[in-house]
Amino acid sequence: MFQKEVLMNTKIIKIGTAFAVFAALVCAVWAQANYTEALSGLSGADKTLDMVYVEGGTFTRGCSTGDTACEATEKPAHSVTLSNYYVGKYEVTNAQWEAIMGKSECAPPSCYGALSANAPKTSVTWYDAVEFTCKLRQSTGKRYRLLTDAEFEYAARGGKLTRNYLYSGSNTANDVAWTSANSGGGYGAKEVGTKAANELGIYDLSGNVYEWTLDSWSQGGYTDGAKTNPINRPTAHTQKTRRGGSYDQPASESRVSAHKIRSIEGKDGSIGFRLAVSASDNDPAAALNPCEITQPFPTGAKISFRDERIATASDEAWIYDMGEYNPGMGYVLRLSADGAAKYAVIMNYNGTQFVTEQASGEWFTTNGYTLYIVPSTGTAKQYLYLPLCRAKCDNMSMMSTTDMPGRYERVKLSDFNGADKVTLPAVSGPKTPEALAQAAGKINTDMANPPTTGHDSRLIEGANYAWVQDNVAMNAGGTHRYRKDFDSNTDMRFVVWDAMANTSTLLAHGPWFTVDNSFLRVNDPNGATYDYLYSVVGDTVFYHISFQSYEPGDFRMLKKMSASSVPQWKEPTSNTTYNQGASKYIPPSVEGTGVPASIAAKGVAAKSARLALLGRTLIVNAPAGAKADVRILSLTGKTVARFNAVGATSLSLRRIPAGAYLIEAKIDGTALTRSVVLR
Repeated sequence: MFQKEVLMNTKIIKIGTAFAVFAALVCAVWAQANYTEALSGLSGADKTLDMVYVEGGTFTRGCSTGDTACEATEKPAHSVTLSNYYVGKYEVTNAQWEAIMGKSECAPPSCYGALSANAPKTSVTWYDAVEFTCKLRQSTGKRYRLLTDAEFEYAARGGKLTRNYLYSGSNTANDVAWTSANSGGGYGAKEVGTKAANELGIYDLSGNVYEWTLDSWSQGGYTDGAKTNPINRPTAHTQKTRRGGSYDQPASESRVSAHKIRSIEGKDGSIGFRLAVSASDNDPAAALNPCEITQPFPTGAKISFRDERIATASDEAWIYDMGEYNPGMGYVLRLSADGAAKYAVIMNYNGTQFVTEQASGEWFTTNGYTLYIVPSTGTAKQYLYLPLCRAKCDNMSMMSTTDMPGRYERVKLSDFNGADKVTLPAVSGPKTPEALAQAAGKINTDMANPPTTGHDSRLIEGANYAWVQDNVAMNAGGTHRYRKDFDSNTDMRFVVWDAMANTSTLLAHGPWFTVDNSFLRVNDPNGATYDYLYSVVGDTVFYHISFQSYEPGDFRMLKKMSASSVPQWKEPTSNTTYNQGASKYIPPSVEGTGVPASIAAKGVAAKSARLALLGRTLIVNAPAGAKADVRILSLTGKTVARFNAVGATSLSLRRIPAGAYLIEAKIDGTALTRSVVLR
């Protein structure tokens, strides 16, 4: 009996093994075949969602041999090994977008007329593109995502079928790419697939529109040494890498090794995206699930001397991770709720970590944007910060008054090697934040009604000079140059011009004022305000962190230079400000907290008004007889609902679509604001 069972089990094992081998062969055949993803709602004339199999391998990423147009950010060339993956045959089209996301509004200047079903979907932020991949995952069960920077270049070069072309599929740009030289001189992407395909049968990896990748941008370019399936800081809410060039840029931007920086919230008619999925149907190591990525946005602080939005738990820290290209290096900020603070930089030298303290002591804040770290002896260190939040503030732009801004993320200490070495100081006889502020001679200004008489004279550079950030000269990965002019107390302008397309756009202009030599507001004639945190270093360098909706939390470094030597300067052809830049600054309010007596003494309104959200019901708890003007705004500043109320009132928000919004209530002259997410 035992012998029969053994023989029977042996047969079962052999049959099972044979079936497993057969199944593996079937999977291998499927894995190496191109396929089409069915999307309901596409018409017969619409491009289908076709995925092209790319066999992995080892290639040289970066500047190609003989390429004379390479920039510093494309060097040094280095070896990269990739696993098998699929890549979209075309850029994601308007029709494909609508099949997954529904009909979206798109109007100039964002779309530039590229509205046909088979034109690439543009006017999308990196977050928009990631959201599309999430919803596609949910509807198909496959783990769609954006390409990594390395995957894009490998596919653009033709993978294992490469013929080492300068552009994706040819040494002649006109054969394979829509660029400024052949797109008719107007605006608007062309329909996908109207130029020749590359060696793998993939279209428009050169030209037509830039494409978002998973990778965050690295200022220093590549590093030497072989890499396997690399992704640079995939989870960071910071500038991303875009690839492929565009219809409004010269052919040099469409070379297979060319890549550029892009603000993560940026969107216009020249940028779209393409899909990828690993052949294993697993995400690359270190890549975040796109369904777990949510866009943070500015929120308002409570009026206090210790901004609870930026306090860290005992196992947390704010980290500015220098990423793949500076392994083991980063800035660490810890701010305990009870007042202890430590700010340090971690360096990695020959495998050994060093911690260098920048500031240590107790902390307090003013105005909801200025942080002070007060040592037991000596002078307090000042930092400017802009938190970006969802349910929790996990992202923040911050700078000292003497150094370059950085983008910080709130993470567990265990998530960044060496962060636990930055230990909080033991504070003997801790002071209240109010006492710290009083000792430092700092007060909270009523930022709902800021004083408008301040004009920081350091900003006024005069008619013969300009503040300039030249991304081209700095090899900073962009085609833009930025210029700010403060020629008087009554007017300033902020201009961006594209060095490749030789066009200029007015981002902000109008009368301006400053608060505490750290907050800048510009009142534009179009009715919008433009707000920045700023610092001036040595009268020659001007840093700012932006509240503009186009790029909240993004930052610039501008240097003072002779206006006559600004390279390739082109005056804007219109005096109208670009329509996407209005400020998302939210002043501190009394919501959810009492007003400290020291602030009330300064004349700040201390009414008992509150805003609360219970499900889809907004509670406006205003004093009896007080009139309230309530607006619900989208994150782009569009008013989606408006109410007038008197006293304590309950308002239904059931008709407002799910999403993130800002609530603004003006109650007898007192402004209250809060951010909400409607489910």
